Amino acid sequence: MCNTMTIRYEVRNGKRYAYKCTSKRMPDKPYPVSQKEYLGVVDEDTGNIIPKKVSSDEQKFMLKDKGFSVKDYGNVITVAKVVDDLHIGEDLSNSFGSSSLAMNAMAMAQAMNPTALMDTQITMDNSFIRETVGLGDMTFPSQRISEMVRIIGEATGCMDDLFSLRAKRSADGMFLYDITSQSTYSDMNGWAEFGHNRDGEKLKQMNIGLVTDREGIPVAFDIFPGSISDTTTLKRFSDDMRRRCPGCVLVMDRGFENAGNVRRLTDDGIEFIMPCNINTKTMKTLLTDFSSDVTRPEYDKRHNGHVYSVKEHTLGIVEDDGGCRYISHVDEGFEGSVKVKVFVCFDSKKRSDDEQELKNALIDKINELDGKRFRDPAKQFADATGWMSKYLEYEANDDGTIHVVHKANAMAFFRNRAGMFIMISSSDIDWETVMTSYDARDNVEKAFDVYKNELDGKRGRTGDPIRARGRFFIKFIALMIRVRMQNIIARSKIRELTVENALMTLGTYKIIDSGDRYVRTERSKRVREIFGLFGVEDPEEIPHPKLRG
Repeated sequence: MCNTMTIRYEVRNGKRYAYKCTSKRMPDKPYPVSQKEYLGVVDEDTGNIIPKKVSSDEQKFMLKDKGFSVKDYGNVITVAKVVDDLHIGEDLSNSFGSSSLAMNAMAMAQAMNPTALMDTQITMDNSFIRETVGLGDMTFPSQRISEMVRIIGEATGCMDDLFSLRAKRSADGMFLYDITSQSTYSDMNGWAEFGHNRDGEKLKQMNIGLVTDREGIPVAFDIFPGSISDTTTLKRFSDDMRRRCPGCVLVMDRGFENAGNVRRLTDDGIEFIMPCNINTKTMKTLLTDFSSDVTRPEYDKRHNGHVYSVKEHTLGIVEDDGGCRYISHVDEGFEGSVKVKVFVCFDSKKRSDDEQELKNALIDKINELDGKRFRDPAKQFADATGWMSKYLEYEANDDGTIHVVHKANAMAFFRNRAGMFIMISSSDIDWETVMTSYDARDNVEKAFDVYKNELDGKRGRTGDPIRARGRFFIKFIALMIRVRMQNIIARSKIRELTVENALMTLGTYKIIDSGDRYVRTERSKRVREIFGLFGVEDPEEIPHPKLRG
């Protein structure tokens, strides 16, 4: 077989383009076969060929074909900087010893490429994580990962040591607590049960309790069977947090404020702050009494430039045969009761926003249902309206068509309560601290959102509760990294930047291993901008293991 090669040029739109043309004689062909490969555009001044640009994937393939390896680098050193800033490696080492390097590497891989843990090896092979962490040539086949997460899941004492270290790193001792559910198709050895599924799925679940700092960065977690109530999980966490961080303040969302929970927190010496559902006679009375006074200027308080109407009360908690309950200062036994502070608040902007949101939703539902004919109006109306049935009712004609109207009493009740809320706290916490925590309380929900939507956490991937704990632990460390990155990006002035596209952009900055030295590709302007945002310093030289040896 004989080959001939020539360089040919084509002129288009005033530019000359160069092609390598190869003529091959094939044994089974009567005539030569021509192949044309584009080389680049010809520089008009020098006559040199400006080589064509190749994609990173093409470049990677070409280099691999020559015996080189190309790995993601920019995203690795950025994630490693976040890990260092949070002191994650240090705390893992102090809690888990030599096993911490592998855990750190797996968590970094998850933060960069949130996939099933079993795919960790792929991320490791395509990135500079092992070299950055110092793992050498350690591999992560699925069998090893399965064994690792089992060992981690059993190491509850080491986990607790880490949680204590993370709690001590809190600057102000204020922690946010909430619980979520994770759906699963498995029975989880009896742990998966039907309960209040927060994703609205008709599946068994396990529950995850999470403590974060004020910024939403995870501090501790626990896993519970799916039917365990929120109040039961709070008891365990309050005991744990009292031990890990004496004098801490727990901030919770609605659902934890029953008198028994609050009494237990007070008895345990845990300071707390939480908004309150208006479902007891005492709370309803406080709200009703204040509704006529919300416009009086003596109740105006300002927080972060926003004015609220606020009236402060002290309530007592007493225990009787029916359990714990709240009482006011006019009730018998108040002097000897456990005292808590209550702030009854009115926000005029919130009232306007809530009213607009409700009325728009009701109008849409009325337009959807009014005049429709139902075979079973009672059932079908209830199914169609859901929570809005509290404010809507219908009249059915003989032919089954319905006319939808508002419930007058319910709408009047809503208008009287719109914009009003109640905050409960320990007796020595002031208004400003309460409202600062109220602003921050959503950060734990945001952490759950990152876990479920960015870290592949909507479904359990194991039927073993021990491995489930170990798997979540790796995701828990990755969640610290992602939340920290999200917070830094949210405070920046870089437009249209998210954690996901930041990591993708950083992944274009790669490192090439030629076998005895490391060479890095060019950094784009966007990569340099993101490095600056996270304070990443790219070292001038990276010693190669062969040279170090």
